[in-house]
Amino acid sequence: MNINKIKDLKCVLFDMDGTVLDSEKLFEEAQIELLKELNVDINVNDLNSFKGLSYRHFYPKFLKRFNVVESIDNIRKRLRQILYKKMETNLEFIIGFEAFFKKYLLNNHIKVGIVTNTTRLSYEKIKKCINIADYFEYSITVDEAIEPKPSPKPYIQAMDHFSVKDYQTIIIEDSKTGLTSALKSNANVIGLTTTLTHSEIKSIDKNIIIKGSYTEIGSVFKNIKITH
Repeated sequence: MNINKIKDLKCVLFDMDGTVLDSEKLFEEAQIELLKELNVDINVNDLNSFKGLSYRHFYPKFLKRFNVVESIDNIRKRLRQILYKKMETNLEFIIGFEAFFKKYLLNNHIKVGIVTNTTRLSYEKIKKCINIADYFEYSITVDEAIEPKPSPKPYIQAMDHFSVKDYQTIIIEDSKTGLTSALKSNANVIGLTTTLTHSEIKSIDKNIIIKGSYTEIGSVFKNIKITH
């Protein structure tokens, strides 16, 4: 992405888990707790390949990887119960997100939306745990998406909703699944190193602008001329 070529920024789309919310660690803790209940010992690195996946892809892969014999429905219910309990007291925004949003997006007439592989049910639960709705009036979850990420369709749906073009849009993502989705949408992509390392993101595509924090992302926005 060449920020100097963005002359008509109209929309910024965010992934949620690991990009807006510091929730990946809670989901990781919930998986570990569930597997412990199932008498399965794991290394935390075993969970890395699941990040960013929709439930449609996550649960079959999860059960196969850990040789879990329970049904997907039962495991999904148990994992969700553990996760929701953790979210009620421990859910937080990624450091710097709120300040970045207020400084660069809130009063600049930029259209913003959240595009997540999380279900609508979980998103509604999240809204009760943290004030995410104060930042995003529009959200598309895996339940509304034509196809889940890594398909580009959720981001294309969001751009269509806002009547903006890909070259007028910046997408901020953190996982391989999400970054792949964002790149295929042809929008401008920023990779936040909350889940993957700089080199891991660079290996996905050299055109991704890689930043380690929202302060660094702010430095990108300082150089973008916003027209209305």
